[in-house]
Amino acid sequence: MRIAKQWLCDWLDTQLPFADLAAALTRGGFEIEGSGVTGPPLAGVVVGRITAIAAHPDAERLRVCKVDVGADGTRTVVCGAANARIGLKAPLALPGAVLGERVIAETELRGVHSQGMLCSGTELGLGATEGLWELPDDAPPGVPLADYFRFGDPYLDVAVTPNRGDCLSVKGLAREMAALTGGRFRAPRPRALKVSGVTPRVSVEDTSRCPRYCARLISDIAPDRRSPGWLVERLRVCGASARHPVVDVTNYILFDLGQPLHAFDAAHVRGTVVARCAKAGEEIVLLDGVKRALHVGDLVIADDEGPLAVAGVMGGMRAAVGPATRSVLLEAAYFRPDALSQTARRLGLPTEAALRFERGVDPELCELALGRATALILKIAGGVASPIAECSAPEHWPRPEPIRLRLERIHRLLGIGVPRAEVKRLLRGLGMTVVASHGDLLVTAPRFRFDIHAEIDLIGEVARLLGYDEIPPVELGSVLVSASPRTLGTRRAADLLVDRDYQEAMTFSLADPEEQARLGFLAQTLLRNPLAAPWSALRASLIPGLLAAAAHNRRRQLGRVRLFEVGTCFGAADSKTAAIGEESRLAGVALGPVWPEQWGAPARAVDFFDVKGDVEVLCALARETPVVTADGAPPFLQKGLAATLSLRGQPIGFVGGLAPAHRLRLGFEEPVFVFEIKASLFGQPPAARAKEPPRFPSVRRDLAVVVPAGLPAGAVLETVRRHAGPLLQGLVLFDMYQGEGLDLGKKSLALGLTLQDFSRTLTDEVVEGLVTQVLTALKAAYGAELRQ
Repeated sequence: MRIAKQWLCDWLDTQLPFADLAAALTRGGFEIEGSGVTGPPLAGVVVGRITAIAAHPDAERLRVCKVDVGADGTRTVVCGAANARIGLKAPLALPGAVLGERVIAETELRGVHSQGMLCSGTELGLGATEGLWELPDDAPPGVPLADYFRFGDPYLDVAVTPNRGDCLSVKGLAREMAALTGGRFRAPRPRALKVSGVTPRVSVEDTSRCPRYCARLISDIAPDRRSPGWLVERLRVCGASARHPVVDVTNYILFDLGQPLHAFDAAHVRGTVVARCAKAGEEIVLLDGVKRALHVGDLVIADDEGPLAVAGVMGGMRAAVGPATRSVLLEAAYFRPDALSQTARRLGLPTEAALRFERGVDPELCELALGRATALILKIAGGVASPIAECSAPEHWPRPEPIRLRLERIHRLLGIGVPRAEVKRLLRGLGMTVVASHGDLLVTAPRFRFDIHAEIDLIGEVARLLGYDEIPPVELGSVLVSASPRTLGTRRAADLLVDRDYQEAMTFSLADPEEQARLGFLAQTLLRNPLAAPWSALRASLIPGLLAAAAHNRRRQLGRVRLFEVGTCFGAADSKTAAIGEESRLAGVALGPVWPEQWGAPARAVDFFDVKGDVEVLCALARETPVVTADGAPPFLQKGLAATLSLRGQPIGFVGGLAPAHRLRLGFEEPVFVFEIKASLFGQPPAARAKEPPRFPSVRRDLAVVVPAGLPAGAVLETVRRHAGPLLQGLVLFDMYQGEGLDLGKKSLALGLTLQDFSRTLTDEVVEGLVTQVLTALKAAYGAELRQ
């Protein structure tokens, strides 16, 4: 929100320097994003009025203009602008004026002496205009342009937080500055107007979504009037350009009071104006010229022929105000914030009006805004105003409830005692009602403060107005709080991945539902009011975010990418309880060379077994040995390069290579490998206990078993561990063979079993009995045979 000093002084009476006001806003929790003056000095540029135009004797596209510059008489200027005409007022750069790097001088153009240059807005560095910058009718010839527009007026760019919609106006910021500095806030006063004529017909179908709707008709507007210079300049400071006096006034009131208004060309409005929900199949061409389809839940302003505007967002072209407009229907409304925010985001129209409505606008502003806008329109363009037509449902207006504020609570939270009288003064400065009640204070926030709901909010306001610098620091007690076992275990896993050359990433917890569906994550939780379409679902997996981060790094010529993330994933809402399942997971992505560039080893791209090794090390950290199988792998992984992890019969994650179709779609040229594991696996492991070194020797037995070729080796290893018992101290798969000597569809797995008893030396009878037990179990489970 940009605010200029002269405009601010309409609302605030203070003697403080403008720089001190900026410091006060900063202390009050507002960020000052920039400052400066409203325009360049433009020395030597004055207001000129064209009094005569003649064709250039030697150039078809040039014309010779006589330009009135006030007391300095008339200048002859050669100009090629298409919009040059008699009576037009435009900036005139006199000889000696400096425009950027260009110095204006008297010169001859095709034999005609030219004493300056008529300028466009672009040539002055003040925004693009079509041809010459057409100045308002009240601009006096000869007056320096910078003086007429007050270009030396200082301004501030104030960042307003989303909870403070009441400060998205000059009035709101002036009220805030008055409370922060002790200045006097000039409260607005309604202006008495003479009204006559027919009151327009208006109605509201859903008063819960539109609790107040006001409108009036202004007829007999002069179509040739233009906005005065002060109005044009104030709009320019706020980033808006002048178009039509009626439209300019509605934009001015939006920035001045914070109440959006809209004007319809009354000649194109048919019958009763109604605020209602859009009907199935309805469409509207908005002021940006784009036709948009409306959803049934969208709130619109319509007449007997159909929608005129998307309520609180943007008007339509059918009743747009233009040069031929002679009468307007001027509307002001209060829309419930959640009634239109989703519509504005779905349509991709974050307009100034929608920005204010979705943060909350005071319903009491409607009548004041209509009155001020009407007075300005009548003053600038003339006309006759009708009485106001209103549909109101006060029972649906915001109703601030009294909040009990305890002085001892202020002392406990801020660490200082604030006198009762000081608390009253501070809160009343914000427009709050404060009364004593049984030793406490009952505080009622004004209707425009949508962010005040509880006692803690009031204490925050007291601290903000006192100044955080005025609250003395208090040293916290040295109380050590240990992290939860699960947090410790997860951080140990993260540290291990860092040691293995991964880098931790943090991606959005919101995701694109279409991308998640393409990867096979169908059980999603969609947001009712998303920030934007690409982030309209809670993430079902960490993988899409990590792939996007990897692609981002790869596009920036980072050839070797290792990323991991620890975060929460969300399941679909339960149909009965509406509860959303949450689960913490650890995931990673790897692509590019397996080692950084070096001379001591040949270059090699990362493969499935490199990433599988990283996962196995993580599982070893958790002192668990999950079963690795190829069954049930996610569909976005490549067949033959994918595996699932399960523990005690329950799936805990997966690892594998991205399928070529997805890899190419996401822009990866090389293989990409990912993994995802439930973070619950990394709960704090039991403390390691010291063991006496074994006094008795171990025994190694190697077995070669023939099993079906499609059987995962992990399943065989898990069966051996389960049936070998506590004597098994080590198990390794050291060979796998398929080919000559084996039946088709069979493979040989060579297993090494290390057996040891810490209380005795194992005899051959015990070892052979255990081996026989293992072979029997393998035969029963998989039909395994000892290889001959």
